Amino acid sequence: MRKYPLCIVIVACLVSHVSTAASQEPSAEAVSTLNAVRAQVDRLDRQHPGAVWPGFAPSSVPVLYVLPDQGTLLGGWDGELPDGFRRVRGHPGLGWQPEAARGAASTGTTLEGRGTAQVVVHGVELGPLVGLTVHEAFHVHQAEVRREGRRFGRGENSFLVTQYPIFDTENEARFALEGRILAAALAAESDSMARALAQRFVAVREARQRKLDPELAEFEMLVELNEGLAQYAGIRAIRLLAEGAGPPLRAELMTEADAMLGDLERLIESGARSFRLRFYHSGPGQALLLDRLAAPEWKSELLEDDLTLQESLARASGYRAYETALRREARRRFDAEAVGAAAEESIEALRSRLATRVDSVLSRPGVRLLIEAKALGFVGLCGIDPQNLLQVDAGVLLHTRWFQPCVGSALQGQFTTPVVHDQNALTLEAVIGAPAEVELTVDGEPVALTDGLSLSGAEAVALDAPGATFRFSLADIEMEDGILTIRPRRG
Repeated sequence: MRKYPLCIVIVACLVSHVSTAASQEPSAEAVSTLNAVRAQVDRLDRQHPGAVWPGFAPSSVPVLYVLPDQGTLLGGWDGELPDGFRRVRGHPGLGWQPEAARGAASTGTTLEGRGTAQVVVHGVELGPLVGLTVHEAFHVHQAEVRREGRRFGRGENSFLVTQYPIFDTENEARFALEGRILAAALAAESDSMARALAQRFVAVREARQRKLDPELAEFEMLVELNEGLAQYAGIRAIRLLAEGAGPPLRAELMTEADAMLGDLERLIESGARSFRLRFYHSGPGQALLLDRLAAPEWKSELLEDDLTLQESLARASGYRAYETALRREARRRFDAEAVGAAAEESIEALRSRLATRVDSVLSRPGVRLLIEAKALGFVGLCGIDPQNLLQVDAGVLLHTRWFQPCVGSALQGQFTTPVVHDQNALTLEAVIGAPAEVELTVDGEPVALTDGLSLSGAEAVALDAPGATFRFSLADIEMEDGILTIRPRRG
């Protein structure tokens, strides 16, 4: 099985330039090969626009082809070439940078602020280079269309590779079983058999993932969305190109597509390679099965409904059909619309009651303390009383008895009275005692709490009151209309 370079997601690109070892001109063989690759990618978009993935046009993505000991060829770049590149004589569509880059990796990156694929060239075979070009170009597409709060294009937490249970026999055995079921589903003679096997795949996978740490289960699904779909894009592109190719090229491309998919029946046998590579195969395996069961709708549904590949497969195979029927029947029988309306009324009533309670807390007589911590960037929760903590609104908490916020030496202390904590605005607000009971010192010297007080850059600030005790290493202090405002700063 051919080995594919990993896309680097923790470090954008590790490149070590060694100019003395580079070639002043790219080899004719390299130029010829990469021109042929670009021609195939252009043909893909011309003959099959949007067929790989909605909105994805690989020919529109510039590509850095790294020849480790020679330099880097840049293809698909419109306009003036980036700094360090020059046109290749006789090939106006290519730029050349004569600097060796032995530490480069295949990845999606940026060049002068533009999304760019990077492909390390280790041979001159057309199939692998086309597949890898589309794979890395898809990563650029993922980054460009990523939306906040959505999973497509987000990528996985790669640090979790250090925690994945590769020595857990039960987990590994069940993952291997998933691969065999997936292989059988792809090879099934009928769609009905493929659908039945897809349901079994989802059942086995969900049972296994229930025993995994939820963070690791999410890691699996996100790697498949990230690398699995990029690998699928390469496979899909090669298969489409093979349809219109002559016999020799068709055979080469189909062989490459099979190599990219890999042997699903030997999914966990990675040997000395990272276990993460298994998701380069389980991901496209699911995507290709979805092509068979739900093409082309599954792709737009995955994007619109923020699904993972296995969630898409569960939906497309009918695995959720019984669950969906039960849910619909329950909603009809118990009048879900009326229940929803009642819940909305209940929430509004709760919000109103809590707002009234906040007003009563902050309108009590005494000195009103307002800590504005925007300059600190966050407020840590070093101590809370969960039994006496209320959510007043999204991101707004009411600590009704006690709260200990902290931000290193910049903010240390506690409230022993009700306090409103706005996590969005990074403010803390409470009535902390009668004026005569509140003591404020700056660098050991007492400060009178009177309207018009204004101190900038006060050091060693100490506040002692019946409802609050705090220390600030550095802060700005103001008082107006009975409100004492303290804005802690980092020293």
